[in-house]
Amino acid sequence: MIKNSKQLGITKTRLAELIHTRDEFLLMEHDKESAKYQLGIDSLNSLIEDLEDEIKEYESLINGNLHCLQAKSLIDIPNVLIATRIAQKLSHRQLGELLGLKEQQIQRYEATDYETASWPRIFEIAFALNLKFEFKEEMFVTEKNNYSFECPEGITAEQAELATRKVKSKGFSQLMAAA
Repeated sequence: MIKNSKQLGITKTRLAELIHTRDEFLLMEHDKESAKYQLGIDSLNSLIEDLEDEIKEYESLINGNLHCLQAKSLIDIPNVLIATRIAQKLSHRQLGELLGLKEQQIQRYEATDYETASWPRIFEIAFALNLKFEFKEEMFVTEKNNYSFECPEGITAEQAELATRKVKSKGFSQLMAAA
């Protein structure tokens, strides 16, 4: 995902280089029926298409042509936060001011796709961006004590257990209302 105008410029330059490389490859004398040749062309075309899609997405965001973003899983939430900031034409500084944070902190969060942000911080950012979360699928948590989950980097088993106890004691909807 392109996150700012500098990355847009870099992506456009890379796209031009790939198109030039593909065009040169097409002009070279090759056995154009060989699998190796087709694989090369297909690979270049795939990379070109991916970069074109990223450019279109970013330009749609900055032009205000994208109004509904959908996270299909929790992994998509960072991209939704970044895309929402871009679509609302907020700079890192402006978002930081809304949250009482420095511009550099917002830049660090986005550079790492919010890996260093806590869940409460992610909720603060979402609320500052006036994001509306709508869950369409139900989530079930097992009551058995013999389950085990892999915790993301930086999250201890104790922190995960504390979160599980809070959800069980207060209920998810009460926790969300307090956030």
